[in-house]
Amino acid sequence: AETLKAASLTLQDALRRYPGVSNIDDDLPFGAEQLVVRLTPQGRQLNISTQQLARQLRSAFEGRTLQTFYEDGVEIDVLLSLTEGERNRLSSLDSLPIVTPQGAVVPLPVVATFESRRGLDELRRTDGQMSIVVSADVNNLTANAAEILSDIRASILPEVKAKYGLQSNIQGRAQDREETFADMRTGVVIALVLIYIILAWVFASYAWPFAVLMAVPLGLTGAIGGHWLMGLDLTVLSLFGFFGLSGIVINDSIVLVDTYKRLIEAGENHMEAIVKASCLRFRAVLVTSLTTIGGLTPILFETSPQAQFLIPMATTIVFGLAYGTVLVLMVVPSVLSLIERNRRRKTPLHSAESAAPLPGH
Repeated sequence: AETLKAASLTLQDALRRYPGVSNIDDDLPFGAEQLVVRLTPQGRQLNISTQQLARQLRSAFEGRTLQTFYEDGVEIDVLLSLTEGERNRLSSLDSLPIVTPQGAVVPLPVVATFESRRGLDELRRTDGQMSIVVSADVNNLTANAAEILSDIRASILPEVKAKYGLQSNIQGRAQDREETFADMRTGVVIALVLIYIILAWVFASYAWPFAVLMAVPLGLTGAIGGHWLMGLDLTVLSLFGFFGLSGIVINDSIVLVDTYKRLIEAGENHMEAIVKASCLRFRAVLVTSLTTIGGLTPILFETSPQAQFLIPMATTIVFGLAYGTVLVLMVVPSVLSLIERNRRRKTPLHSAESAAPLPGH
């Protein structure tokens, strides 16, 4: 317990160096002052064990049952102990008699010494091992909890564990946030795979869905830039906003590619079809994005405490959509052009001479 408490105090001192970190504490608080009894060399020579000494001290201060009898149906214990005044005075220890295994009686200071130490209120265990939990609050306006945890993992925890020989792990809200991020990474992969399968089936092409999916990283770059301009940190709600943003910018790309597909089927040249699709759907893509941006922009400047947690999500959608829409109108047609050019280059060409029928056949 003393080792755990020492490690906790070392970690708490390190946490106090971070701005914005407050309410640093652990779940192993100090209790009342205690006296720790140790045998002296003379006490060991008299063959007194620590258990024997503890039993005699407990009997003197807590009482020893000599007899139990019943009176009017009530059980009554007869205890032998020091008087209340003697139990409340430390000077009683100087004259307390201790009986040795040989039957001799010696004063307590001859066989034992005392060390004053602050005790611990309670001990906790995790998975069968003694443990201590160090917790702190982080002001999100002045500090980033994720950055602080990353720095603690990299520079502080390894030193503390090596010095005291302990194990550690991160729990609480930090653990919940990491589990959420892990689930989101899995969700992004599954979503992109399903989107690709659906688009490949609708467009009847394995290459065109990549032009649509290009909108996802384009919107993400805008969202990250928006957080930087607003001075915000990426949070879980920022990632939730990214999921919504991905759906909007993908829809804009689908509108372009679907129009291009219909023009190709109508017999248009692929370059002319790309230019015409961009011109035909420019207004639809722009109006869709502007209405969404206009609806969410007021949230960015909201000062009420109830709206503060929504600002990162609104920032992701507004800036990601504004930046992504412009790039979608330029990058998606360019990617379509590259796909079509590469596909036509790989298509085998046959000369007219080799395709002409031979005379006499």
